[in-house]
Amino acid sequence: MTKKYKFLFIKFIIAAFILNGCSSSTKLVSENKDPFEKMNRNVFQFNKYVDQKIISPISKTYVKKIPTKIRSSVSNHLEWMDTPSTIINSALQTDMENTILASAKFLLNGLTLGFYDLDKGETIIKKKDFGSTLASLYVSEGPFLMVPFIGPKTTRDLTGTILDRQNMSTLSPNSIDDLYLAEIPINMIDKRSKMSKTIDNIYLSTDPYIKVRTIYLQNRRNEIYSKNYIENKNNNLDAEFEKLLD
Repeated sequence: MTKKYKFLFIKFIIAAFILNGCSSSTKLVSENKDPFEKMNRNVFQFNKYVDQKIISPISKTYVKKIPTKIRSSVSNHLEWMDTPSTIINSALQTDMENTILASAKFLLNGLTLGFYDLDKGETIIKKKDFGSTLASLYVSEGPFLMVPFIGPKTTRDLTGTILDRQNMSTLSPNSIDDLYLAEIPINMIDKRSKMSKTIDNIYLSTDPYIKVRTIYLQNRRNEIYSKNYIENKNNNLDAEFEKLLD
């Protein structure tokens, strides 16, 4: 797909979601739609199988064999590679402070390709993606989805993920774009190693699918809407979430 057609694709998706309708943030966070639950459960079982048979064993070997400092450097690099998305979406959301801070940190750590945080964690930036940009435009989060190999998403967040990827592919040199693709499995293993206990505990719950869905929606809505979400979150979902965490 040429860059011209990628750009047209991005504009089409954005227009489709905006035409989907605008609503208040209260409505956006009070809906818990899962019309594809049967399909989602099947995908969840597939992802669980792949995780337990392939990803989890590799991540355990990664933790066992790779020194902590090297793993920390890899995590820093992966986070640095993802920073341009935060810069772009902070600008789109007119959060200029976050845009400037993220840009400065990205340029500074570019001296080490992100493997070492020269800022030493002093500059705090808020991660942003196109899913949060769509949310700022009051685009509905849409139905919950369980995506093969990726995991839980809403249709809005899945669209945001696709658009972020298309944007980075369009703006980045081919060499950087190829590097990003090559690092996807490394990123997956790195994240799995960090979330090992959490994921294993979820698998032990009465209904792991419901627990994943609830935790994802709670965390994502809180991440996007912050205080507005805390004030307007759905009481039924809260009760379900708190019960699952007991």
